[in-house]
Amino acid sequence: MLAFTTKEEPESGQPVHASGEQGSGVRIRPMWDMDLERILELREIVRWSADPNAFGLLRGMSDARWAIAEAPGGHLIGMVGAVPLGEIGILCHLAIHHDYRKAGLGATLSSWAVSYLLSRGCSVVRLDSTRQAEKLYRSLGFIPVGHRTSYRLEGVSLEKTVRATRLRIDRAKVAPLLFGDLPELYGVDRWSFGGDRSALILATLKRHPGWELVARDASGRIKGYLVRSASETGTRIGPFLASEPEVARSLLSRALGVNGNASVEVSVPNNGQAHALLQELGFTGRADRLRMELGEAPGAEGLQIYGTTPYLAT
Repeated sequence: MLAFTTKEEPESGQPVHASGEQGSGVRIRPMWDMDLERILELREIVRWSADPNAFGLLRGMSDARWAIAEAPGGHLIGMVGAVPLGEIGILCHLAIHHDYRKAGLGATLSSWAVSYLLSRGCSVVRLDSTRQAEKLYRSLGFIPVGHRTSYRLEGVSLEKTVRATRLRIDRAKVAPLLFGDLPELYGVDRWSFGGDRSALILATLKRHPGWELVARDASGRIKGYLVRSASETGTRIGPFLASEPEVARSLLSRALGVNGNASVEVSVPNNGQAHALLQELGFTGRADRLRMELGEAPGAEGLQIYGTTPYLAT
């Protein structure tokens, strides 16, 4: 088992919380800014499919910590991220060079991330696993809680849906999100998600200003919201929450009506009423990664989650 020690960091790096060595000579240490080029090379080697923009955004979270693994010659052979969101901690972006798999390195890096998240007061650690990594996470005590489904709308189906939804926009009680809406939105999101995603939401809004929508009831309370962001393949929607299907329909109708011809992607947890709505509007879905958790998730009430963020496990 790896023993971690505290170590100072280069001036340009992130705060260091752990470093150590395995019996094989592999060294685990915190990620520094100077590592970024090698990280991109590692991601190419392992054919990492996650959006690189998601890595950049998560790395910018003030409490997020990242570790890398180096071979005796200094070659970067692994990485992992740990992002605390209040009571929910996210283990993400685990990548191991194929020459070093099945040697315990994935378990070592994952254990490092879990230890950090627990030290930050997280009551549950959550991740989205590939089929190949499921056995590893089970060995660490994670249990599956359902598959994520990725939905996509494009081509003829997109044009047909946009034409149909434009007829509904004027009747929807939906408006662009304003800066003054954020305190209430953060509270509603935490109540519904169970963790504090305010920093993630704000970072997304800064990258894509003017792309967000909010729905309110007659009394002015937030009953749903939807965030859009640009991706290499089109537009991504998420987080996307609503109190009921008609509110979700109004938000999604407005988003599609102003989206243009770019393809639209939505990632949905394996529960709730989002699947029926998306399929009705012409989206096609495919089973994606397996959501797994370690510990007991905090109770979440409030709005239904119709779409997660593009940042894995959130």
